[in-house]
Amino acid sequence: MVHGARYTVHDGKTIFSSIVYRAPCTVYHVFLAFCLLFFTQLGFSQDEPVSLTYKATMIGFGTSSVYDSYLSPLNYTGDNFGLYYEQMKSTGLLKGNIYAQHLFDADYSWTKNGTGTASYYSGIVEYNYGLHYRFKPVEKWQFFAGMQAGGLLGFVYNTRNDNNPATGKAHLNLSLSGMVDYKLQIRKQPVLFRDQVGIPFIGAMYSPQYGESYYEISLGDKTNLVHLASFHNYLSLRNMLSAEIPFNRFTLRLSYYFSYYETRINSLDTRLITNTFCIGFSQNFFVVSGKQKKNNYQYVFE
Repeated sequence: MVHGARYTVHDGKTIFSSIVYRAPCTVYHVFLAFCLLFFTQLGFSQDEPVSLTYKATMIGFGTSSVYDSYLSPLNYTGDNFGLYYEQMKSTGLLKGNIYAQHLFDADYSWTKNGTGTASYYSGIVEYNYGLHYRFKPVEKWQFFAGMQAGGLLGFVYNTRNDNNPATGKAHLNLSLSGMVDYKLQIRKQPVLFRDQVGIPFIGAMYSPQYGESYYEISLGDKTNLVHLASFHNYLSLRNMLSAEIPFNRFTLRLSYYFSYYETRINSLDTRLITNTFCIGFSQNFFVVSGKQKKNNYQYVFE
């Protein structure tokens, strides 16, 4: 080794020993830097906001109108009870502006004819999965537009009929969906107003033939039971108007839900109309290990 200068000159053996000694530390640091770069590119940086999941659950009571010519030529009116669940979250696609939504609702109604001599008991269960693109043209306003895919199962039961006491409902649909939300301050109390509309435009539905009994279907007569469903024989509209009021420990959600369902197939007409007033709670949550800063949260409805 030669000393006395601003640098040090090593012989070959010394240089080899130094490389062997320092190699593990060098490989470790290179690997650590690569992992940090990789996960940063994937979007796991601590500086990026955590996308929250929005969830709401409600129960509702209201009025119902049922007309089903397969069971009776009369219109039946009465009351209904409903359950409603919604979940929505950003998918991370297109800079986080594509949102996935799950909608589930169940409705049960009990109605009577005009003279009160007969009753209907009817139930509908519906699920829809949708993808929406978010627009934020101005402050406090948000718009979502997209499509939904879903299905419906239901029944209508008449207490007076002996031969054909009930009929079934079944649909698979593609729907157009849109929503708008607006944040407003009412005496220093923030309130989020939101309205969502869904309109099925094409799908498939089940319907028996005119005068065909379910007993005949059970014996094997299953021809022409499934039909194309579109605006020429099927009209449906779902509209929910909501107001969400945050408090210290929970967010109260109040909603009005209007549902219109009409089919005209095989000379059989069905029309189900419900007006339901709902109350429930909503929340925003995430599942993650470790601590996250509050200013790193990204809400669905900002």
